[in-house]
Amino acid sequence: QQQQQQQQQQQQQQRPAVPLWPLNGTGTMPDIAQAWSLLESMSTGDETNSSLQALLQRMTVPEKRVVLMRRLLRHHRSGSEQDWSNLTDPAIAFVEGDRHRKGFAQLTAVREQMVEQTGLGSPDLCGEFEVRFKNEQGVGSAVLREWMDLLAAEAFISPENRLLCSYDRQQTFFPDPAAIYCNPHWQMDYEALGRLLGLALWQNCTLDLPIHPHVCALIFGFDDPHPDPDDKVAFLEEMDPELYKTKVKWLLENPVEDLGVELSWGAPLLSTEEMLKSKASSSMSRARSRSSSDASTASHVEAQNEPSSSSTMRSPSPQQVPQPVERLPAVVNNSDRLFGIHRSYPGQHMREVSSCEVALEGADRELVVTDENKNLYVRTLARWYALDGIRDQAEAMKAGLRKVVPEAIMEELRGLLQPTDIAQLLSGLGGIDVDDWERNTAYSHGLNRNTDLVDWFWRTVHSWADRDEDRPLLARLLQFVTGSARVPVGGFAELIGFNGGRQPFTLSKGMHLTARSLPMAHACICTLDLPPYEDFETCQSKMRQMLELGSAPFDEGAGRGGESDDDDSGREG
Repeated sequence: QQQQQQQQQQQQQQRPAVPLWPLNGTGTMPDIAQAWSLLESMSTGDETNSSLQALLQRMTVPEKRVVLMRRLLRHHRSGSEQDWSNLTDPAIAFVEGDRHRKGFAQLTAVREQMVEQTGLGSPDLCGEFEVRFKNEQGVGSAVLREWMDLLAAEAFISPENRLLCSYDRQQTFFPDPAAIYCNPHWQMDYEALGRLLGLALWQNCTLDLPIHPHVCALIFGFDDPHPDPDDKVAFLEEMDPELYKTKVKWLLENPVEDLGVELSWGAPLLSTEEMLKSKASSSMSRARSRSSSDASTASHVEAQNEPSSSSTMRSPSPQQVPQPVERLPAVVNNSDRLFGIHRSYPGQHMREVSSCEVALEGADRELVVTDENKNLYVRTLARWYALDGIRDQAEAMKAGLRKVVPEAIMEELRGLLQPTDIAQLLSGLGGIDVDDWERNTAYSHGLNRNTDLVDWFWRTVHSWADRDEDRPLLARLLQFVTGSARVPVGGFAELIGFNGGRQPFTLSKGMHLTARSLPMAHACICTLDLPPYEDFETCQSKMRQMLELGSAPFDEGAGRGGESDDDDSGREG
């Protein structure tokens, strides 16, 4: 037995250690994610598991994305978990998007897909997913990415729909605590949002929808990230600094009687008017890419009608006179919660949220805040914001997410990624680093970094980055060329193009364009064709004009040459 142990020790010493990555001097392209997959497929015991953990420590988030994608592919496309030879043909889902629908009209389209089990409501989201915009011919990855961003902005972020809210000028989003009191369809709507997040992971898309990492922790099944009551109070300061400063901090540092009024045992709900003002004031800071982002969206009330008696049947025509809007009372409690199980479109009317607060746990005893109980009140308030007020919405989102990421893979994902990593995978990076953009740009058809035309392009982009009023043009340029307004995690080196693969941002000489043309984008391959401009001023002017005209529909002006396309900024999907 002692000899056997010595032989085993000698064999272990002879085995090569897990190689450092990249493999310097070997000429081998580093692929930690591929190494992980190979080791995982050969996993036989603790020794291999330790090797996996060693690789995991050296993985970047983009590399972990590759592991996740391989795992999802194995689950959805293989007849069995371990059999790669039995890949099945994917199902096909088709959507005709309408870029002109705003606000509630776009949410109605999502609800229709959910009820009819098409598009976002398809039984299989992991098959072939094709999107065409109404009256446009373009198809492909960029069209899909732009459609997903459109849904994010108009169906889910739009304040009138009361599904998401933000406490940091729309830098991150939480489920709206008011939804379960005002939206009869909240379960279906949040399930659709979860499906959208899952589809983004499957399609390797970066959504212009920054879900807060705390929410990611809830919908991906992590343990309560702030289990201690005092941790929740500290999180409230991070989540809503204004509320913490004006209410919580003041309350803890001052006698309650200095308020001059009784403070009820409740949590205020944001009114729809407040959310609209917040969106308007933060639209520039978020640098939304669509030219219509600052326009007012049509009121959802105009299209809302009572559905027919069956909860899964179509509602009456939007041309009918809408039902009167019911306003939430000044204080709501558990008895005012809606089941949210209605599945119809356009849907039942939504209750109006104006001046309203939620009675917190213990409010049934008609508590008011005093110096003796204010610490308990602050902890109860923090728990409501961090957990109780958004838990049901998160569960509905999780139900939709499971259509792409089943529980078994979700468990593996929790060992691979942290909530902050997941948030970055879903929505990328908040800012645009022009230097990183320039470093990771490729050139074709005779262009290189030293070409005058390229120099003029980057001078223009850097000038936009240096001016606050022009900075939103960066996101609009990025979406015009790639179909997405946000930079993926890992920066521009991880830019996504055709079929979810990495594709560098590319500047190409527009051989088919004239000096009077506007640039033309091939969004699926992240390429911008630059016409043969003769000076910097013309290049700068044409690039600005290209974006100020708004994002052209796909195929508009594509492939046309000569003088007729002088004012067309063409796009190919």
